[in-house]
Amino acid sequence: MARSRAPRWPFGLAALGVAAALWPLLGLPVVFLALLGVLALPERGGSGAGRSRVLVAIGVIGAALSLVRFVVQIAMPGIVQGGRDAAEQRAVSWLRDVLFAEDAMRKAGWIDPDHDGIGSAALLSELCGELPLRGQAPRDNPVLTCGELIVTALGPAVRHGGYLFIVCLPQSDGHWSADAGALLDEEAAERAFVAYAWPDAGAHFAHAFFLDQNENIQSVPTANGPLSCDSARGPGARTDWSAWRGKRPRPGPLPGDRR
Repeated sequence: MARSRAPRWPFGLAALGVAAALWPLLGLPVVFLALLGVLALPERGGSGAGRSRVLVAIGVIGAALSLVRFVVQIAMPGIVQGGRDAAEQRAVSWLRDVLFAEDAMRKAGWIDPDHDGIGSAALLSELCGELPLRGQAPRDNPVLTCGELIVTALGPAVRHGGYLFIVCLPQSDGHWSADAGALLDEEAAERAFVAYAWPDAGAHFAHAFFLDQNENIQSVPTANGPLSCDSARGPGARTDWSAWRGKRPRPGPLPGDRR
């Protein structure tokens, strides 16, 4: 009687294990094949059983190494990057909330020092329901739900989702400020404000953002240095801003403009 030939598939499994160890994306399917290979091993003493076990062991080891590399090099960085992207998306969404609140303030004319019926943009504390700072009447409910305001080098800011947010208004000297005590240009503030978002201390996000009255949203790498109220629009404004995800400013007149 002819001797039964040793199975050929262990050679293929060993080759796949080596390939998976080099290219981690092969890891998951090779792990599955390695499990099948273990179950399909011939009985001890059979033709080529020892060689088959060695080849299957090579395939299993390669699959295990591939799986570890996949988790460390691909899966975990992807999870971390996904979390950062989600945090940045939430930061931009909160900047849009600031925009909607500013639109409401402008249309209602709650801050209107020249009494022309067109409201000026509000500082963040005014949006958040703090005591009136520029002559407007107190309101029972804030235009924007903010939480606690904290002190920063730029002025009062809101901490939200790992980011700090602030609103800056134009001054009569051409600079911008988040300080209610600054000499604000109320006429210019009817048509302009800048809201910034930058990572809180200890938050390792890659970008800071600004938004203006036209919903012009732009970002800058955080590695490029800290922000100031003049970073987007003031004298010597930075030139390294870029449109966030290709976002274009909204067209047309500002909310509350007289027709």
